[in-house]
Amino acid sequence: MHQEEEYGAYVLIKAESGKDLDVFAKIRDLQHKYPIREVAALYGDYDFLVKIEMTKADDLENFVFDGLRSIEGIIGTQTLISARTLKFK
Repeated sequence: MHQEEEYGAYVLIKAESGKDLDVFAKIRDLQHKYPIREVAALYGDYDFLVKIEMTKADDLENFVFDGLRSIEGIIGTQTLISARTLKFK
């Protein structure tokens, strides 16, 4: 049996001022539909970091276009696809 390879991506998100708690909650709710592994609130230029692990390229496209872009209060994103990952336990 062929084991599917996983690919990782990180999406940096900017939220509209005052809507960050709503955006955070809505991103958290997307975990039931998309392969979200982690959501972190940040200090700095971006408000949130979302880590996803996907087995198909469509997973990322669907998450960004159908999931994130439907959330009111998100004013910008930057997506970073990981080339190689080393996990520590």
